[in-house]
Amino acid sequence: MSRIKNILETISWKTRSLNFKYTGNTLLLNEGGTTWGFKVMTITNSYKEYSLLSFECRFPNKTNVQTFTVDHWDVLFLRNWLWTMYEDLDDADMWSLYRGISTWDSFKLNILRRLFN
Repeated sequence: MSRIKNILETISWKTRSLNFKYTGNTLLLNEGGTTWGFKVMTITNSYKEYSLLSFECRFPNKTNVQTFTVDHWDVLFLRNWLWTMYEDLDDADMWSLYRGISTWDSFKLNILRRLFN
């Protein structure tokens, strides 16, 4: 019994930094009291969620949700990559007082602002 315990402790120690979860299909119908949506092939790695296709929203309910709100979306696992690009461009735009950002970067930033705001 001690040998099995040692093997399990070794496995536990070597995989302590892993954080991975796979979910096939998820349908959200008024989940948590407000969220509606779906997720197809979702992978969570290091607490970041990547989906082949996902969409989560909230409908107006005359109490705490006043308008139709999109909470989360992802297409072809691109959301986190686009969010990182948006953060980098937004920081560059905010901190480049004298020379600004290029026209191409400004165009990309405008598109990304529409996606995330």
